[in-house]
Amino acid sequence: MKTWLLLLGCLLALASQAQTRREVYEWKDAQGVTHYSDYPQPGARKIILNGSPTTTSAQKATTPAAGARPAAQPAAQEIVYDRLEIWSPEVGASFFEPDSVISIRIRSEPEVGPTHRLLTYLDGKLLPGENATEHSLTNVERGVHSVTSVIVDRDGKELIRSAPVVFHMKQTTVNNPRNQGPAVRPPQPKQGG
Repeated sequence: MKTWLLLLGCLLALASQAQTRREVYEWKDAQGVTHYSDYPQPGARKIILNGSPTTTSAQKATTPAAGARPAAQPAAQEIVYDRLEIWSPEVGASFFEPDSVISIRIRSEPEVGPTHRLLTYLDGKLLPGENATEHSLTNVERGVHSVTSVIVDRDGKELIRSAPVVFHMKQTTVNNPRNQGPAVRPPQPKQGG
């Protein structure tokens, strides 16, 4: 009986220790600001915390001394976008009907942050609908058109730009079958005079 109680006590102690073990990652960004996270980042150093939260030497170094002015908190980590692309229409797509609806669809990885803006331009002119990932264009004039999207921060600084997507708006042609093909002969020169 005492063996079971001892075994049970050991199991409970191990279980509680496993629950309080935490892994934290520490890294410095390009500006030299130290960051801590529970998700690994490139170049991060793993720190294992056991038991109740304690201050690490790194935290002690950043904790202001009594009577000292607290340092300004670092800005929230900025989102780094891996991709911004216009996946509809396809590059080089052609539309023939004058009443065609051209659907523009955009995606970014990761999604647009709360303080960022997604802007889409058709031939250099801003489309309405800031942060819209879909646009429907109607009555597009005949010709070659280009669509580009950008994500900017709150100050208007460009963070990422998509590759431009070029599409063609063509007009259907009506050909007179009598005026084409091998049956059409060039005019004969006049003889005599």
